[in-house]
Amino acid sequence: MVNWIASMNWMAQLTLLLAIISVLGIALGKLNFKGLSLGIGGVLFAGIFVSHFAFNYDLGFNLNKPEFESARHYIQEFGLILFVYAIGISVGPSFFASLKSSGIKLISLAIGVVVLGFIVTFVIFKTADVKVSELLGIYSGAVTNTPALGASNQIITEVIQGDSAGQYINTMVPDVAEIQAKSGDNPTSYIPQLINKASSTINSGYAVAYPFGILGIFITYILIKFFFRINVNAEGAAFDREKNKNKKSLETVNVQIKNQNLIGLKISEVPDLKSEVIACSRLKRGNVLLVPKHDLVLEADDILHLVGAKENLQRAVLNMGDEVSTSLSTKGTELVAARMIVTNDKVFGKTIEDLCITKLYNVVVSRFIRSGVELVATEHTQLQFGDSLNIVGSQSDIDEIVKILGDSKSKLQQVNPLPLFLGVALGIILGYISIPIPGVPSALKLGIAGGPLVMAIFLSRFGSTWTRGKLYWFMPRSANAAIKEIGIVLFLAAVGLNAGKSFVASVTSSDGLYWLMWGALITFIPVMTMALIGRLLLKVNYLSLCGTLAGACTDPPALAYSNSMYTNAEASSLAYATVYPFSMFLRILSPQVFVILIMMVG
Repeated sequence: MVNWIASMNWMAQLTLLLAIISVLGIALGKLNFKGLSLGIGGVLFAGIFVSHFAFNYDLGFNLNKPEFESARHYIQEFGLILFVYAIGISVGPSFFASLKSSGIKLISLAIGVVVLGFIVTFVIFKTADVKVSELLGIYSGAVTNTPALGASNQIITEVIQGDSAGQYINTMVPDVAEIQAKSGDNPTSYIPQLINKASSTINSGYAVAYPFGILGIFITYILIKFFFRINVNAEGAAFDREKNKNKKSLETVNVQIKNQNLIGLKISEVPDLKSEVIACSRLKRGNVLLVPKHDLVLEADDILHLVGAKENLQRAVLNMGDEVSTSLSTKGTELVAARMIVTNDKVFGKTIEDLCITKLYNVVVSRFIRSGVELVATEHTQLQFGDSLNIVGSQSDIDEIVKILGDSKSKLQQVNPLPLFLGVALGIILGYISIPIPGVPSALKLGIAGGPLVMAIFLSRFGSTWTRGKLYWFMPRSANAAIKEIGIVLFLAAVGLNAGKSFVASVTSSDGLYWLMWGALITFIPVMTMALIGRLLLKVNYLSLCGTLAGACTDPPALAYSNSMYTNAEASSLAYATVYPFSMFLRILSPQVFVILIMMVG
């Protein structure tokens, strides 16, 4: 068996390891003990377990090649990109409404997690014999934030290079005297060595603290659920009810024309209908149901079926006549009401007027649904892929309009690869745009996780408008779920494979247990504290709270775990996306502020 594995090339070995880790991890995550399970987090621990044996025992795996590590790191980052991009696409249409309704509360909780973590880190520094480079690595791993790791390395390097008098070096890096003695106190020799020592220490602290950085949030989720006896299904249903309550859906009313000033006017000349905030979908004259074309002249006692927001309908009734309960159903008449989906790419970006739908056919388009929001349709409505139009007219005309709009249910299940990869490319570019901050040596970057997330949010909401309907970022729910699952499994498997090779040695070393303990404190105290505040004082929905904590720690595995709790992952994903940009900014800034604070207080 060992010889057979050794005969494989390194790519096959890496693929085999990741597949084994994924299978074992998913199976481990499904194990349930009294309602508790690891969920997708099982992949991380399976990775650590498999990696430990693959790297430390002769099983035939040749894993010390530089190419192996490069490929493993690429798979890790690519999996993360797929996961966060799919999250952004799914929550984008609802993100901005969520930001208005509950954004301040969730962002406040996330800021609280970051600030408390900073305070705990500073207290550890003042009370324990630990160097700044060690603590910054532990801090970055405890909050699972790779950009913070990069910022830590940069600020320490700049302090060492600029500290010619050696005032702060002893505080920043371990074994300074030994390194200086070996170099004969020659700065040109020992400064590069100090930088290498600091970088090695930061990276080691990160590796030790990272696994509990993920596990600590899982534990918080479980404890909050246990202490408050939370029913996850009930929390999910409560979120759905609240979301629907805040959504301003359109209403309908039947009004009989009594205003003498309106008699003899065309429908397009009626002031309330000209405003384009109300649509007239049917008109009843006597016992005949008519399509209310724009040039149809109103007569006394005509009954109009109006569609619009409640306040607009109330005003229209006052201006036009009396509200009546007469039925304007199409049943038993020559007219039918149909709902059809825009899927023909030739009409994307065109308006209803451009297509001459209401001019060439005896129909009226009263309303449409886009990204879950119901809106009044007008002649100037620009059509996008996936728009659902409500059309009233004769069956023959409806059949002709189907040919124009497409109405292909199968096309809704297809994934268009062009906008997918274009969005990923734009997200990576956005993630590496430097945003300089005055007084701070390291520029802010959203990074490889933040850039695709933010870009996907904007593209899913505004992408079709920006491209004038030529491209659409709609993704079927099944495809989105598949991309998310594949991405997070690849990411966690690769992370576990990397962490496991030295995990046991690091933890059992003289400093490793202390590092692990400090990392656990930095992870657990802020997250648990803000979880209690969020649940007890702010009454935040449990699923939204889980997403907020994951976003505060910029922790995709924690988000994946919270998403797996309930069939509709929108609650956790929306909260995560809401707080993530703010958390990322503070996480990148905090190591630099920490070093500056240490230098100020001596």
